[in-house]
Amino acid sequence: MEAIYYAVSLIAAVSIASERLVEIVKTLVGWLDRKNPNSDMERLRRLALTLLAMIAGIFTSWLASFVVTIGEPGKSYALSILGLGLLASGGSSFWNSVLTYVLKVKDIKKQVADSQAKQLAGA
Repeated sequence: MEAIYYAVSLIAAVSIASERLVEIVKTLVGWLDRKNPNSDMERLRRLALTLLAMIAGIFTSWLASFVVTIGEPGKSYALSILGLGLLASGGSSFWNSVLTYVLKVKDIKKQVADSQAKQLAGA
């Protein structure tokens, strides 16, 4: 369970930091910050924001790798940074899934603890 809490905390921290980076870039690049009435241009703006979020997530996870453990050094290290960056750019739908997963793990842990307590009481 500790590993799950560590991973969720790390992803949350990188997600928040990369979101701030995206907001800074949006402020600097005016057309990214304003919804476009032209549907084709709006689609392009959304695509640009998605790519920007992914790049910001990967860049932020790379920066974080200097101060926290992200993966084992070696071949999988770059994949760990890439994976963390992509997860951090997942947005609200990703966080809803994470919350559901963590709550289900917590429920399972409680059921196991309750079952063990019943067994001890019966023995």
